[in-house]
Amino acid sequence: MSEGHLTPQSDDSNRHSQPERVAQFGRLRRYTATNLFGAYSHSFHLDHDEPTILTGANGTGKSTVLRTINWLSKGEWGALASIKFEQIRLEFASARLTVGKRKDGTLNVRLDRPSMKPKFWEFTPTQEPMDSWSAARARLFLADESELIAESWQEMEFLQEERNYRNYLMHSRPDNTPGWVKQIPSSFPTLLVSDQRLAPERKKRPKKRGAGDTIEVVSAIESAVLHINDEVQRYKSLYGTASQNLDRDFPRRVFTAMGAPRKFGTQMSLAKEFQDVQDLRSSLAAAGLIDATEVDESFSDLPLDNPDSLALISTYLSDTKQKLATFEPLRRRLEPFMEFLRRHYKGKTIRIDAQEGFQISSAKTGDEISPGHLSSGEQQMFVLSHKLLFESTPGTLVMIDEPELSLHVLWQSTFVDDLTEISGVSGTYFMLATHSPTLIAGRTDLRRSLDG
Repeated sequence: MSEGHLTPQSDDSNRHSQPERVAQFGRLRRYTATNLFGAYSHSFHLDHDEPTILTGANGTGKSTVLRTINWLSKGEWGALASIKFEQIRLEFASARLTVGKRKDGTLNVRLDRPSMKPKFWEFTPTQEPMDSWSAARARLFLADESELIAESWQEMEFLQEERNYRNYLMHSRPDNTPGWVKQIPSSFPTLLVSDQRLAPERKKRPKKRGAGDTIEVVSAIESAVLHINDEVQRYKSLYGTASQNLDRDFPRRVFTAMGAPRKFGTQMSLAKEFQDVQDLRSSLAAAGLIDATEVDESFSDLPLDNPDSLALISTYLSDTKQKLATFEPLRRRLEPFMEFLRRHYKGKTIRIDAQEGFQISSAKTGDEISPGHLSSGEQQMFVLSHKLLFESTPGTLVMIDEPELSLHVLWQSTFVDDLTEISGVSGTYFMLATHSPTLIAGRTDLRRSLDG
């Protein structure tokens, strides 16, 4: 493929058609890096329907490949400039992003898109007000693992200071970055999940007494549980509002339907529609989103042989579907999330309680299990699946660095299948960097070796 012309490609691998604003470039098809660390050149294509697995000896750049992709997506040019390379090229379904690095550290950024003129931009680290923050990010990401864990809190405090400094500079100095460069994050969304996914984080929580919020440091799994509980309550509130609005003028709409031309189905078709509604209600009740008492009995014994009865039942079913539809965005994420945990958490019950929220308990004794008391592997699975289903938008490239850390060997053997299943629900796609032969599990077709 020539550098001066980009041929449009159909994004047939993207089984989840997304709005233009979510991922304008389409899926990443190929990654190329030359002279990485002054020693390695890598080029590989990404798998269409299953996770792409990067392997290689320590030092060949597995983790760095993931980070460079993430830095490009997030526009962290200073972090990218802090490592040694000659050129990095990302080829998407409908775009190509090329970054070259000169000896003085300047980055030459080029964007090619079908039927558009190439766009160019230069980034010089010494002239970039956010460079110190980006470099700090690079130091954090490239630190030795033992050092990183030991100094994580110091690093987090330092990075917070750097973020504050960056925000100050952003508001005090003009930003000359071109608009098309600023749009790269929305055109090419990524999520990088590293071995720090269980690190504590600051979280706003309501005070037990008095008004306002307090800032606490909570574990990653507790933060995920709090987020799920917040989402459940938010959607229950939306459901309540929709119910009130529809119930308010239900009688009027029933009488209007009775006087309108007959557009209602037969008794048989309404019975099928009613059963579909009941199945959805049962599903929502099993997920803990509505009360089990809301699952109605059959109306087969009602007098449905006259038009007025059909009008009443038809209006009722229409209203019920509108009410339950408010849960749909949450249900699509929550059901596979809970099923995923139930499949992997042996001897444990997963449910959502109306008052207490997300609950994990012993299937044998019924005793509640605090999320923080789960094994590190169980916490990893919880936090990771939460990120994939609740923090990733459709079209996102999710990159997981060494997912085998803290995972039981049996979980490693099903991990690729698990991600493939989640991909079908979330519309995301995956790239992994791993040393685990168990995780690869003979899937040499998905493996991309960086050993040369």
